Amino acid sequence: MTTAFLAESMRARGYRVVEGPATSISGGAADSRLTQPGDLFAAFRGERLDGNDFVDEALERGAPAAVCERAPEGNWRDRTVAVVGDTRTAMAELARDWLRTCDVRVAGITGTVGKTTAKELTAAALGARFATHHSPGNLNSREGLPLALMSLRRDHEVSVLEMAMDSEGEIAELCAIAEPSVGAVLNIGATHLEKLGSMEAIEREKLSLARSLPRNGTAVVNVDDERIAPVVDELQCEAIGFGASEAARLRRGDVRNLGLEGSEFHVSYEGDEADVRLHVPGAHLAQGALAAIGIQLALGVELAEAAKVVSVAEIDGRLQVRRSAGGARILDDTYNASPASVAGALELLRGLGGRRVALLGEMAELGDRSEPEHRRIGAIAARCCDVLVAAGEPCRLTVEAARANGLAESHWFETKDEAAAFAAGLLNEGDHVLVKASRGQAFEELLPVLEGQA
Repeated sequence: MTTAFLAESMRARGYRVVEGPATSISGGAADSRLTQPGDLFAAFRGERLDGNDFVDEALERGAPAAVCERAPEGNWRDRTVAVVGDTRTAMAELARDWLRTCDVRVAGITGTVGKTTAKELTAAALGARFATHHSPGNLNSREGLPLALMSLRRDHEVSVLEMAMDSEGEIAELCAIAEPSVGAVLNIGATHLEKLGSMEAIEREKLSLARSLPRNGTAVVNVDDERIAPVVDELQCEAIGFGASEAARLRRGDVRNLGLEGSEFHVSYEGDEADVRLHVPGAHLAQGALAAIGIQLALGVELAEAAKVVSVAEIDGRLQVRRSAGGARILDDTYNASPASVAGALELLRGLGGRRVALLGEMAELGDRSEPEHRRIGAIAARCCDVLVAAGEPCRLTVEAARANGLAESHWFETKDEAAAFAAGLLNEGDHVLVKASRGQAFEELLPVLEGQA
């Protein structure tokens, strides 16, 4: 995108624009502290901070343009500034205008768990055939998705966009911006229950991606999920159901867990067959790989090629392996945690050697499902690890359930710092420790303690 395009788009919608010299826009940012030269700064109003208070700072950091509700205080004649009524609305309009100009095919991906891994696998695989754009990081919300499209270029052929939600109607709004022709729904699980109120509301949100697709589009959906499978018959577009069940068009065989080396499985689609070998740890990630293959099929790639490029795709996986000073392996999976992702990570831990330690924190935003889900994870931990260390009040139930299921080495601490210090004292060479909690718990702060650096 260029500042000239931004100015034209915003003026066409009646906004006031002060236009500087034409220059390129290569990305988007909503945090002035993280703004890089080339980023368009979007001044969103948040619950605690108002981005309009930081426009000058973002421009000082090299933003060539800003979309804001209040003009900056400084004299920025060399920058382009659009003053709008509502930044969120204006950014959605700008992103839609730019995407339509670029004329790319859009693949949207949603689900309760695994969205980012599936997005990264899909983008890496499609990159072997197409000039491929994808949303960086976790730019997947009402505010984030328009920012993700600021890095889209005219020479891109495909854009892979992650779509998340924490409120009613959000996925429909994202689809109205991105207008996907392919949409993948990975799974529907318990998260954001505090905000949406029920599993049925979450189901409606996630499935709105598949339901929003045009008649000539393709839905790539997990038919092993009982909340997703029924939607296939109601869709007016083509559907590629994936999974292990007989109902799947894109069907996988049993997954062989190779521990930290990844996993492998056989896949078939309408008479064709292929083998897949993932290099990302975690057998549960086969779901995201199937979605990546299904999206490629929807875009005209043959099964053999789709499976091959997924197998060789190199991505920065969420789970990172670190080392403690004493030689233990630390499985850093601190990015986020839902019941499904914690269960999958524990199953990965189960297949590893040495003493297996799980350092867990709260799974947030589960609403009235919080108590049963934290107890369920405790039961899973009892069969997957040798020692459970957990922190925070909700995890008291996890420890109780683990003990009730026979794991005597189950320890609860009020604070994460106490838990980390205890876990660090246990580790010896050859041990494995899984570290996982919801994003708000900031368990990444514990890694130096486990590594022996603090």
